[in-house]
Amino acid sequence: WKGSASQVPSPCCPFMHCCIAAAEMTLPRRIVDCHHHFLAPDEPFHATLGALGAPAYTAEQYAADSAGLPIEKTVHIEALADDGAGEAAYVDALASRGACKVAAIVANCDLSAPDAAAALDKIQAASARVRGIRYILDYDGPFDGECPTHVACKAHATDYLRDASAAAAFERGFALLAARGLSFDLQLCPAQMEAAAAMISRHPGVPVVIDHMGKPWRLRADGGAADAAELAAWRKGMAALAALPQVSCKLSMLGVAVPGWPAGGAKEELLRGLVLETISLFGARRCMFNSNWHINGAVSNSDAGDVPSDEALTMASLFERFHGWVAHLGEAEREALFAGSAERFYRI
Repeated sequence: WKGSASQVPSPCCPFMHCCIAAAEMTLPRRIVDCHHHFLAPDEPFHATLGALGAPAYTAEQYAADSAGLPIEKTVHIEALADDGAGEAAYVDALASRGACKVAAIVANCDLSAPDAAAALDKIQAASARVRGIRYILDYDGPFDGECPTHVACKAHATDYLRDASAAAAFERGFALLAARGLSFDLQLCPAQMEAAAAMISRHPGVPVVIDHMGKPWRLRADGGAADAAELAAWRKGMAALAALPQVSCKLSMLGVAVPGWPAGGAKEELLRGLVLETISLFGARRCMFNSNWHINGAVSNSDAGDVPSDEALTMASLFERFHGWVAHLGEAEREALFAGSAERFYRI
């Protein structure tokens, strides 16, 4: 579905919260969970996770957390992997023995590295399920836990999209993806979006999916100037990316955008409006809901996992809320959002 902004219910509608509550107990007909993580901090390929104190999160735990949901296939996304090929081989082995429903793997690779081509060859040799690459890029100043910079960028402290020399090195690696039939998962912050769009436009043969709705940062839902400024930057960047037909968008980890939204009220109404705005901008065939599941609902919703109202979030309740937000859309649009778009993008 790709309509105009006038076709999206207003996030200020006084009846919206009632509509959300009435629809939230339904689930999609089928789900392709196109973004989740297994964590193995005791393995060499997840040494960084071990150093951060992350707990293990196994295929068995994911199966228990997703029990009863109509999940047909999943896509495993790299989890700060120190060795992309090692992590890919590990996940491939789980899928091959039937321990999970992973149909596609997105592996970690530093595309700015001089040996990026050899690293990509090794990753693809590790698993026929590899469909794409992610290298976390969200950098907006030194990491301090408060700004949008991701902890994965702490060590290199480099903006691979806006720093001229670093961006040139990264783009050389990015250009290698097309010939290998690989997509790219783009995790970034709004301040980097226009630079990302410029680079991506030069490589139309590389399918790109924006992770986590582009991560607008910690909106307060108070109608204040800070929210207005953040949303203006996000909207400008998202419009530039949506103008490129090879770019899609994942709808997940939304607690980064609006902390505390699971408690409902104005925060959920704001977030639902932004989700519908994104669907209107990209069209349902280029948007995909997913769980980002690992550890628990609070962490899956916002990485930090520090919002008390998120603690009761289960994978089932998450997909129920998502489905409720788009209950007014047609069946074809909902099918795309929960399954079809992911199947097309990841070729599964």
